[in-house]
Amino acid sequence: MKMKLALFCYSFNVIGLFIFGLIYTFSGEFLPFHSDAIQMSWDDLSSPQQTLYLGMMRTEGAGLLASAIAIAALLMFPFRKREVWSYWAMTLIGVVENVPSMLGAYYTSLATPASSPWQLNLLGIVLLVLGLAFALGDRKR
Repeated sequence: MKMKLALFCYSFNVIGLFIFGLIYTFSGEFLPFHSDAIQMSWDDLSSPQQTLYLGMMRTEGAGLLASAIAIAALLMFPFRKREVWSYWAMTLIGVVENVPSMLGAYYTSLATPASSPWQLNLLGIVLLVLGLAFALGDRKR
């Protein structure tokens, strides 16, 4: 049962990171909370500003997708074999992706009128830690 819970926790991160990675990578303009943060609409930005925003979003999207793919690969192979190192690797990959994103979104929410979704990153981090605890707790002693 603990391994199923761990699988859920890690899979939630894979799905979330993958969905947001796709959104950030393939969006043609910034998201509504970005507009709220800078108090400008996409159409009010100059072409160079739009290019810069899309470049930053695609860079973030690539990191999200890379993290999702890495965790998914670890789930498919070493996790299924109950290789303990994979539990730590998945947690580390997810935390390294989620913490900076969460901090950036959190500080944006504090400093601007935007409601950046930092809570989703926090949920991902909590689930990663729970996934690690469940997986390690299932080990036969």
